[in-house]
Parts: sequence; structure tokens; C-alpha cells
Amino acid sequence: MHFNIPVIEEQTDKLGGRFVVYHVYLDGLLYCKMKYSDMHKWDEELRRVFGDCLPPFPPNYYLSMTETMEDERRLLLEQYLQKVSANSSISKHEIYTFLRKMQQETFKIPIQNCLLEVLLPDGEKVRADIQSSDPAERVLEIVFCKLQLPRQMLEYFSLFLVEGISGGQYSVLKKLAPFELPYVTLKSMNDEQCMIMIRKSYFDPEIDRIVMENSCGLNLLYLQAISDMEMGCWTPANEQLEKLRSLQKTGRKKEFLEVAQQVKHYGYMQAEACICEHPEPNSPTVVRVGYEEINCCTQLLSNQAEETSFEISKVRCWSVRLLGTSTGNPSEEDGIKLELSFEYCYGNDTWKWITIHTHQAFLLSTFMHQVEAEHAAKNLDLVDEMEIEMPDVQIKKQSFPKYLKTDKARPTLTRIKSTVRGSKEDDVFEGIQEKDL
Repeated sequence: MHFNIPVIEEQTDKLGGRFVVYHVYLDGLLYCKMKYSDMHKWDEELRRVFGDCLPPFPPNYYLSMTETMEDERRLLLEQYLQKVSANSSISKHEIYTFLRKMQQETFKIPIQNCLLEVLLPDGEKVRADIQSSDPAERVLEIVFCKLQLPRQMLEYFSLFLVEGISGGQYSVLKKLAPFELPYVTLKSMNDEQCMIMIRKSYFDPEIDRIVMENSCGLNLLYLQAISDMEMGCWTPANEQLEKLRSLQKTGRKKEFLEVAQQVKHYGYMQAEACICEHPEPNSPTVVRVGYEEINCCTQLLSNQAEETSFEISKVRCWSVRLLGTSTGNPSEEDGIKLELSFEYCYGNDTWKWITIHTHQAFLLSTFMHQVEAEHAAKNLDLVDEMEIEMPDVQIKKQSFPKYLKTDKARPTLTRIKSTVRGSKEDDVFEGIQEKDL
């Protein structure tokens, strides 16, 4: 989850008093708008319960603020929101309740019974009877019930916001946070091509075997595999394709997935075509994130294709930067330009930053976080197994891969100075470390 506040909007009340509204973004899309007073009241409520666990809250100013003071407050509020949402000592219920309330009030969606259509990977829809105030984790449970999936598999699937494109294909915009309101998110997009879709959210291929033990889980993986293959996310060789088509025709789903697992890039999440600064500047690139690597297939100036594999274990940190708007208007929230950069070890302590320009930068960062979390969890499981087998040996539970250290992987949320009233050019500010998230 990546919170940032790239836009502030000045408004006036009925008496002519001036106040500022902060546009809070979640994973690159507008989540809600809130005033300083909203967050200050929330902070007071949290402090009564959790006390010193909370980070410092930006001070209130009783006199008019300068632009520098305004921007400092914006940055401090952003850091506060990031730290609170990531603090395991604070009840998630208290955090989620406030954030849900802010999202619902921002888009003025009343609490009501409604029908939400959730897309399956093959284009079919599951109709879920929900309330507009139901968060993604609740809606996912309802969809699971409709699909007859066991609750123990909830951790392996998530709801995603997707946008339909030509030919029945779609583009993934973001993974919905557990507290996010899918119905409100969908309405806020104001785009008939946007839909909510259920997809697997893991990268570890070993989890496939667990999901495939359930017939409904097997069917959902099968539908996603066919969809991803048709969209070119993974491309089988001619012999593999022939076998897959035969298995698809006869409906042998498990055998289909077993063959698919042998295909290069199966199970990877692919981003839309983008621009990469490696190995040559401004190179058109297709980026895929897998369990072991970030794969970049780049078209060189010579029109030759070059494929580069960046091992996940050698990525020390990464950042997402908000560079400005493509329109040049700082008050324009559409067309925001983003880039993802990660620091990679080439051996012999040689590090280099690899930069990718893509509007899906936050989505790629989310995928990288997921992969890192899966590796870390597996390493801890291995340590636990070793402790059981060798109880007399003391083993530290910090056995992460050499370069996979969670205190150093830091999505950097760089902001543009943007106000609705302003006409100044976009500025770029320093990033926020992972420990702030």
C-alpha cells in the first residue's frame, strides 16, 4: 500500500474562510479527499487508545501559512498517514474505519444495498449482493461463497481494478487494499470500461499445487491461465501450444496447468508496454514480474530484441517517482507521469539504478512487495522447520536473502507540488523511505 498526497486544493467556506483539502492517493489513484481537521480529530481519537505508538502529528497554525509551510504540512501529513497505516501496534479496525469513512464521504456514495458485478478472468461475471460500504475483504468473502471456494484460500486471491481494452482484453490498474470500498472505487472512476476482477495475487509457483487441490480453485487458476496466454503474458513454444490447445479442447484443466507451468513466464504479472533506460535510453520494453526475477524484453535501436533478467534477490531497494502531469497543468490529476527505479547488484559490489517509465509503476511496486513478502515468509518457514528438526541449535530468525532486507526496500513516493489555484510549474520532492510506510 502506497499513500501519498500529490495535490492540495484551496476552498472557501460560506463565511469566506479559507481552508485546504488534501487529495490522498492510494497506489497511484485518488482514494479520498480530507481536511487537516479530519486527520487531526482522527489522531486525537487514536492517541486516547494507542498513545505513544503514534508518530508526531503536524502542528496546527493559527496564522496564515506561507506556501512553504503549506507544502511542509502536506508532506508531514503524508508521512503520518503512511506510518500509521503501517504500524502493527495500531488496530487495523481503527485505521480502516476512518479510511472507509473518508472514501465514502469524498465521492458522496450513500450506504445502500447494491449489486456488484465481479469479473472472472474469462469475462464471465459473478453478481454479488453487497452494501456500498462493504470493504474489499468482505466483498472477496462474498465472491468466494458464490464460487464455492474454501475460506482458507482467501489469502491467495485478491480483487483488482481493471480497465477493458480492445479485443476483450483488459489492463490491470491496481490491487484493491483490504479496507478499500470496491463499489465506491468503481463509481469514482466514472468509466464504464473499468471493472472489479478476482485474480490470484501470489507469485510462488508452489502455491499453485495447494490451490489446484480444490476443484473450484483449479477452475479459477485455469481461467486465468487461458486469459493470460491469450493476452500474451506468457508465450508457449509451438509444441507446448499444440498440447495446451488439445488439453483445453478436452477440458483437462489440471493437465493444462501442469503443462503451462513449464512455459517460460507462466505465473508472471505483465505490465503494459513502457519505456526503460536499460540497456539503452528510451527503449520500448515489456516488463514482467515473477517469483525469481523482473524480466525486461527491450527493443533496441537496431530493432533487435534483448531480454534481461534481474534477479529479485539482487534488488536492494526501489522507488516510485511522481514526475508531474503530461498536460503541464499542476491542477490536472489525469495524465500523471510515473517512473519505477530499482537498485540492482551486478556483482563485486557494483550497483546500478534501472529506471522504467510506466503509468503502472505503483502496480509493479505492489507486485515487488508481494514477491519480497513471499520470499521472506518462506525463509522464516525454513528456519522454523530447522528449529523443529534441530532443537539444540539456536538459529536467528533474520535469515533473509543477502539483498532482500525489508528495512532497505523502500518505495519512494515523490510528489509534485500541485494546487487547484496554483499555476506554478511542477516540482519534484525527495522520497519516503520504506520505514516511513
